[in-house]
Amino acid sequence: MLNEHNITRIINRSEAKFDSPLIIGGFIGQTTLGVTTTSYIIEQFGLHEVALLKSHQIAPVTVFVGGKMRSPFRIYSDPKGKLMIIQCEVPVDIEGLYEITEALMDWVKPFNPKEFVIIDGVPVQDLPEERQAFLVAGLERIKELKDSKIPTAQAALIAGMGGAILNENILSGGKAIALLTHVSVSVPDPDAVLAIVKSLNVIYHLDIKTTVLEESVKKIHEEISKIASEYKSSRQGDEDTAAQDSMYR
Repeated sequence: MLNEHNITRIINRSEAKFDSPLIIGGFIGQTTLGVTTTSYIIEQFGLHEVALLKSHQIAPVTVFVGGKMRSPFRIYSDPKGKLMIIQCEVPVDIEGLYEITEALMDWVKPFNPKEFVIIDGVPVQDLPEERQAFLVAGLERIKELKDSKIPTAQAALIAGMGGAILNENILSGGKAIALLTHVSVSVPDPDAVLAIVKSLNVIYHLDIKTTVLEESVKKIHEEISKIASEYKSSRQGDEDTAAQDSMYR
């Protein structure tokens, strides 16, 4: 039985003054890329939390990071109201997607969104040798973004909150795209975040700084190269020992 305590709603933490914002959504899906990327953008721009979404459809958990306790489903803004980040750090059950998406879209609609961008990752085991982001959009938007040189995904299935938001925009005629890239699920993969951030900079000219990401990517690749070199040396040592043993038999 539903009551006023288990109805999905947006709770304003401060007055939200958005002006046709670009909305970037990062959610937990097959990977954590959406959350990781939006967290990086929030940190780089120093965005402030303006609202949170409360729902009986979201697990009642508290996220504790950086000495702060916070709700898992949060909305951020830049000072000018031109950029909105929607982030949820826990999975949303499929039964709750319609209700949550409807509440979210009703809250966002008066701000006349410029476009929704959903970030999602495609899980792979190892780090890809070549990294690039892929675009998912309607035919007209793909034509408009032709000069961005971002390849279009051949096929994609975007589920969860991201997929629900994209579907709602299809039904309502709103503008929305998704940016995908492969993400290693076995080792840290800042290169995936870097690929998405670069694409956002190309399409929307956001000027998100990438120095920290580039340094992390370089460090990861150096560590992997070192491990590979050590493994190769150990293998060569084993082969030399085996060859010497065979000589004295």
